[in-house]
Amino acid sequence: MNTNPVEAKVRKSNNGSTGLLIRAQDVVVQTEFGELASCEFPIWTSCPVPVEIPPGGTKSFVVGPFSGSVTQKPTDGAFPNIIKFPVYREQGIVSAAAFGELAGDPAGQLLTKVPVVALATVVSGVVDGKLVQTHSVLPLWNDGSGVLVRLDWLAGDPAEGAPNPEWHMHASTGLPAKLGLEQLERISCLPANATCCRYQIHLTPWLLGAELLGDKGQEIEHPVWQREWPFESFDTFSEALRRITGGLRGQVPSTSHRDAA
Repeated sequence: MNTNPVEAKVRKSNNGSTGLLIRAQDVVVQTEFGELASCEFPIWTSCPVPVEIPPGGTKSFVVGPFSGSVTQKPTDGAFPNIIKFPVYREQGIVSAAAFGELAGDPAGQLLTKVPVVALATVVSGVVDGKLVQTHSVLPLWNDGSGVLVRLDWLAGDPAEGAPNPEWHMHASTGLPAKLGLEQLERISCLPANATCCRYQIHLTPWLLGAELLGDKGQEIEHPVWQREWPFESFDTFSEALRRITGGLRGQVPSTSHRDAA
């Protein structure tokens, strides 16, 4: 029995376009993509920060005080292992029977190279007078594996001689998708003394999130995420996140979205 939270089958593959059926429990999204794109964390920097699996699992960007020098680790010169995400288009819902009846296509080997579903959270707030942001992205592959990438961004403090912001990235090793969902839910929070808090959820394909939440979210100009679900309270954010992670793990019925919102 296949216990993967998500599974995809290739429906068609021609002229540079790949059509998919993506199943998450009893929700099946029909979509297609013709290109892959790196996904950048939505923070302001002079140089975009893509979601990647850095050598050694960690990477930092710190501007030294007064000197203007930049420290970025690791510095071994290796090309960053940037994760490429499908840019989905023309999304629709089909029956679970349609997924079961679709035979596997040899072109499905493509699905071993790119994640088919990705879930992300953003939590931001002011802690001890400084703006902090934590971005967590969990790409999920068709074989039931995932990688959890976390980026902690901190505003600079001129009074401490560090006027420039800094960020620190950490990527897990490969882990079961269900474990990744549990860890994403656990780390998507702020310190108890945080104020002016804001929260966001992203999911691709976005229609999967709309089905699990009963809410189509807000359209955004982002090739990968395309929509977002913003929240101003931790309670509503965590409830929505649990609905998605639980739905992907099969712990809540997908029809429960009818009672949401």
